[in-house]
Amino acid sequence: MLPTTCSLRILIADDEQDIREYFERLLPRLGHHLIGQAADGVELLELVERDPPDLIITDVMMPRLDGIQAVEKIAKQYSVPIIMISSLDRPSALPNQFIIDYLVKPFGAAELDAAIKRSASPPHRE
Repeated sequence: MLPTTCSLRILIADDEQDIREYFERLLPRLGHHLIGQAADGVELLELVERDPPDLIITDVMMPRLDGIQAVEKIAKQYSVPIIMISSLDRPSALPNQFIIDYLVKPFGAAELDAAIKRSASPPHRE
């Protein structure tokens, strides 16, 4: 698989260890750097505060603080594009202007790669 046009520093948040391991294997193959992994929204906030990434990929449903709540908190301080992932169907409207895409699990490498490429030059939603 060909890497995307630019290398991004990416944070992943998902409460499922196997999903985090999938990203750990896949992102370098796509030409990106996985700079941190979180098992819940609280850990995600801590990682973003420590080292803001170029892109966040986060699950919707997680313990302690879910992905939507974490995105709302992050968006108050940072302009980081976000890809939401979930086993739930895509909502009719994305709840935040920084959410660039929404992938339904399971998704493949090509689908993820396309979403990451879209995040590199996101349209601004109002």
